[in-house]
Amino acid sequence: MMPNLLVPLDTSASASQVLAQAESLASQLPSSLTLLHVIEPLASYVPVGAAMDVITTAPPDLDPAQLENAKARLEQLARPLCSKGLEITCKAVLGLAVDEILDQAKIHGSTYIMLGSHGHGALYHLFSGSVVTGVLKHSACPVIVVPIRG
Repeated sequence: MMPNLLVPLDTSASASQVLAQAESLASQLPSSLTLLHVIEPLASYVPVGAAMDVITTAPPDLDPAQLENAKARLEQLARPLCSKGLEITCKAVLGLAVDEILDQAKIHGSTYIMLGSHGHGALYHLFSGSVVTGVLKHSACPVIVVPIRG
């Protein structure tokens, strides 16, 4: 069975940096890629001092077109890599980023997870938590962190 590299991406310009690293690794292994975009629900109430990992998913107030648009954006990013012969699956989901990344890694039998880190400071992480930290703490497979350069 071919290894699978799960690559969670946001829609910022930094996605191309993570994708370039994923392409390089996938070509060397070789492996398939699963590109993932997680749309997080908006919380209407967050207790003071709560970290992101204790907030439960609110009922979705999401236009289905948002998921379709996110998947279309991933497919657009994937096209140049598909033309190079890489096997790529694109998926957009609604949920909490850490939970969805870990769930999708299990679903796709991912050998690795590769995600970008924006390198926010300690104060930012104190109030918002960190997706990278959450994935590193709970992942059953190796996690590759790509530093994002502004």
